[in-house]
Amino acid sequence: MVRRRGMAVAFVAAVAGAVLGVPVSSPAGATAASSPADARVGAVGVGVSGVFAPDGRTPVTDTTSFPASATVLLTFSGGQCTGFMISERTLATAGHCVHTGAGGQWRSNLVAYPGYDGGRAPYGSCRARAAFAASGWTRSSDPGQDYGAVQLDCAIGTATGWYGLGWTTGPVTGACTVSQGYPADRNATQWRSQDAIHAESASVLYHRHDTSSGQDGSPIFTVDPDDWCPTRPKPFPWPDPDPDPWRVFGIHVSGPSGGGPGAVNNIGTRITELAYRNLMSWR
Repeated sequence: MVRRRGMAVAFVAAVAGAVLGVPVSSPAGATAASSPADARVGAVGVGVSGVFAPDGRTPVTDTTSFPASATVLLTFSGGQCTGFMISERTLATAGHCVHTGAGGQWRSNLVAYPGYDGGRAPYGSCRARAAFAASGWTRSSDPGQDYGAVQLDCAIGTATGWYGLGWTTGPVTGACTVSQGYPADRNATQWRSQDAIHAESASVLYHRHDTSSGQDGSPIFTVDPDDWCPTRPKPFPWPDPDPDPWRVFGIHVSGPSGGGPGAVNNIGTRITELAYRNLMSWR
């Protein structure tokens, strides 16, 4: 099923000073390769691995079904990440997948391959027209601001569908979640993981979705509860009553790092109300 989402708030102005962007025509911007081979599909992934034995990831066998179709292999000069469609023309991802962080630079040669499957690109590819990242990432490498977006030069989301976005208004620790993306060591195939939120702060989610390099930028999203998910809070604390089960409320950005819960969990940037508004404005 192709899922096309508009969301309750369609285009919201970004908060002043909260975001930075770069057009592809600038020297630091993105130009696209014409084929998966040119775009270095299967290149070195960006990110820190966080696999908690036994590895619970499972391969996605049909990448033309939603939400796999809207999950994107994102390549750039020197590496690859994962992204996910949030409109007809825009994907969201980790901020460090479009900008290297404080004192750094914009990634170049950004190319998106939705639903890519080990050498097969069922929806083709799109070039980047512009890239965006939160200023908290580009200026200070704040992991709680490690999110970004890429506007594409084609409306590929009309074929793939796109994920909904949301921010939560209460605690989500214990909530069952799904994440899927493109580990660089799995030959550019898509993999899925089921887990839960193990700890949280105002801007960070700690989870144990098994991930490896290349899966940074993967969506962390809710699903309808079923047998594997006995602990999901009901109702989930959204600010509006929209019942859509496919809402992304976090973006995987790193394997275990630092102290506290980050030492024993993978790390995701939480989609706060500000992050939601910025991402929606970049659509």
